[in-house]
Amino acid sequence: MSKQFDSIMEGLNELLEYTRGDITKARSRVVEAPDIKIAPLNSFTQKEVKQIRLNNNLTLRSFASCLGVSQKTVESWENGTNMPSGASLRLLEILRSRPNALRELEIISSAV
Repeated sequence: MSKQFDSIMEGLNELLEYTRGDITKARSRVVEAPDIKIAPLNSFTQKEVKQIRLNNNLTLRSFASCLGVSQKTVESWENGTNMPSGASLRLLEILRSRPNALRELEIISSAV
């Protein structure tokens, strides 16, 4: 047999041994991740949500599409029926601090 075949077979046999509990040939590596601080999620009032949308010059429909939610969802945020949560809060925070983010990321573009 070829050297490549022998190497592959050796690896497969080691894998079988490992799955059966033999860890003598197993290699491990410890990777230390740096500590990071993640900012807490902010809440937004209905007026703030609307202002973020208006700052981006978007309709309810287009803003909803950019955020990946329904138009009804954005309407409910803006009229105070519901509040944004989860990833939507983080996206709103990004859009509040970087109003041009949707254009910079080419999520929206000007009509030609």
